[in-house]
Amino acid sequence: MSLARYNRVVQDANGNGVAGAHIEVRSEIPGLPLAALYSDRAGTIGLGNPFDADSDGVFGFHVVGGSYRVRVYTGASGAPTFERVLRYEGIGLNSESDGIAQRTQREVTAAGTVTVDADDAEIILIKKTVGAATSVVLPNSATRTKNIRIVDRKYDAATNNITITSAGSSSPSTATVMGAASYTIDSNGGSIELTPLADGSGWV
Repeated sequence: MSLARYNRVVQDANGNGVAGAHIEVRSEIPGLPLAALYSDRAGTIGLGNPFDADSDGVFGFHVVGGSYRVRVYTGASGAPTFERVLRYEGIGLNSESDGIAQRTQREVTAAGTVTVDADDAEIILIKKTVGAATSVVLPNSATRTKNIRIVDRKYDAATNNITITSAGSSSPSTATVMGAASYTIDSNGGSIELTPLADGSGWV
């Protein structure tokens, strides 16, 4: 999966580029954790956080789509000589579209299979405390009216794949995910949003 790109130029009050400004990026969620940044779109080459703009104040990075706090500063972090903070920067397609703030989220940190209920959150964040492959079982699609988005929040799905299957009315289930028996998220920070089929045949 391709990651979103963010490009900016750090400028002072006179419009001049600020050479070597430090760039700090945090996710706009409780605790404001540092975001996992990458220098390539595939998310295979990590980028430090904070990192520095170039000699003209230009900087850019790749990141999973979402809402971020982007802070630029010079000098020491605790006592900057120059600082600008941009809040709720939407990065990625539809990342800050109307209504996204009302979408419910559930973060999974425990080991084992993740079972999603019919009335579960709309966004399931997979952030396990141990590195291991994850199985996600969706409910029978006939029992669910809202989409479900599964997200690799630990940013290690290239190594520890997330495999998604669906429960169904028959046993064993014949319900599909994207037309197949299962769907696998296998890129760091990868995600997929799935729509339930009302006839119970699965998710697309």
